[in-house]
Amino acid sequence: MIDGVRAIVDSVVPLAAAVGVLGHLCWIGIRRGGMGAAGLNRLRGALVPLRERLESESEALRDLRCRSEQAQERLTAAEQRIQQMERQIAALEKAPPVFIHTRGDPGTNRRPFRAEVSFDATAARAAGRPVSPVWRYGNRLVIHTIDMTAARREADHLFPEKGGYKTYFHASALH
Repeated sequence: MIDGVRAIVDSVVPLAAAVGVLGHLCWIGIRRGGMGAAGLNRLRGALVPLRERLESESEALRDLRCRSEQAQERLTAAEQRIQQMERQIAALEKAPPVFIHTRGDPGTNRRPFRAEVSFDATAARAAGRPVSPVWRYGNRLVIHTIDMTAARREADHLFPEKGGYKTYFHASALH
């Protein structure tokens, strides 16, 4: 009987010890798991502000990129306008000047009459009179008067035909 009890005890004690060790390991695992879960929750809690910061900085970066692209577009457009203006300036520098002679003030009852004026410089030089360099270029006349008759009279007074001047009124001024 003692052998039977000893056999039972010999087989139960290691089993009980194994169950005890297994229980202890489970208890340690649960405790560490709970601590790990708590640590994981703390990490998740610490990540939330970092994610929010990442999202806000990503949004700010997208906004800055958009503004940068818009500024680049405006810069390109301004550079194109500058190049166009430089071409226009170059063309204007090559073109001869046009002198505009104005007479009268614009008013409600006055219309602008336009004319081309030329000067016979060869006749003036032949007569020994000095010729202004202005007459080498185009000369236009703008007279603000009530009608064409008054405009012709004013043009004749300013640039008399006897003085070597010729005045040609534009067709649009005749209507």
